[in-house]
Amino acid sequence: MVHADPNFGPNEMRNYLKVTGWTPVSGGDVAELWSLPGPADEVVLVPMKAGAPDFGKRTQILLADLARIEASDLTAVHDAVATVFNDVTDLRASHPSMSDGSIPLEAGYELFISAKRLRVASAAATIRRQGHFRNFPTRAREQAREVRLGQTRRGSYIVPIISQARSPEDVYSPGQEYIEVGVEETLFDRRVTATMSRALGILEDMANAEREPTPSEISDSIGEGVSYELCTALSKVVNTDSVGSLDVSFNWSRVTAPPPGTPPRVEFNQAAIDIVDRVSAQLKTRVYTSRHLIYGIVTDLSRHPEDETGRVGVQTLIKRRSRTVWMDLLDSDYHTAIQCHDAGVPVRVQGVLTSPPGGQARMQVDDFGPDPSLPAVQTQ
Repeated sequence: MVHADPNFGPNEMRNYLKVTGWTPVSGGDVAELWSLPGPADEVVLVPMKAGAPDFGKRTQILLADLARIEASDLTAVHDAVATVFNDVTDLRASHPSMSDGSIPLEAGYELFISAKRLRVASAAATIRRQGHFRNFPTRAREQAREVRLGQTRRGSYIVPIISQARSPEDVYSPGQEYIEVGVEETLFDRRVTATMSRALGILEDMANAEREPTPSEISDSIGEGVSYELCTALSKVVNTDSVGSLDVSFNWSRVTAPPPGTPPRVEFNQAAIDIVDRVSAQLKTRVYTSRHLIYGIVTDLSRHPEDETGRVGVQTLIKRRSRTVWMDLLDSDYHTAIQCHDAGVPVRVQGVLTSPPGGQARMQVDDFGPDPSLPAVQTQ
């Protein structure tokens, strides 16, 4: 049963119709007609006045029409429209003994708590690559308060984590001269989800390999966002007596392409968690040098023809305030910086960040390139 007052507006409905093949044919401020090409010649009405007395009723009619045309459940269509601008990460706990869609209290508690732990650990790794976070960055802890949990769904036991996403054409323009705080806040959510997906994918690959992961492979996994805290969050769910396995599905927003290199689904059973626990133990006891990550846009470029490096300014958010971070880049990275600046493509920079209060922020760069959390961008 879908609630009479939808938790979305005309913008979500119009974008959902657009990505599912519909096109507008006529309309105005009050309503629009959209058609679906094909032999049935389907037409639906989209109410455009969210404050109108009949908005809820008209929306229900639209959802019912879409459910009929798509041969889908009404609630599923409602959720798809409501989350068209969101990434939805489904955590599913399962066990052969679960037959009625319910879950024991202890297992449910661990699942909800681990949803928070997974998100915070992934947010921390989005800010700083580190094998063991004894203290999470403030921005990472805030992530658990900013994402939402959807209604639990049947299908063993599913807890949806709902986070923001954004269409790439709504981000930045070529030659952009400054970042927009609102855009960066939204993109941070997408970056955290991408980090979680890649890190869990790396752990799943380790667990499914025919041999134990080597110390070098474990060290390299930190660069993909794996941490002691992420491993622990997984372990606590699957080690609960009433849970046989945990799988995580990433349902990326339909208004933008999935980040490249992210698995759509990962699964961990008890045998996999045994490997994860061994990885976790090594991450906790070893000392690794942390590396900062910044995200933003290239706003300044300067280079003398005879110099081996070029000076680049990347505008980013540091403690949620706009700052320009300066760096010296070698020829190939400097060329990439020019391309990203000219195309309006956000960048991700990894290295050692020095940001004194009131002073100039600088970074000694280990890695520079287009932001991998966003759809792949072709550069020449």
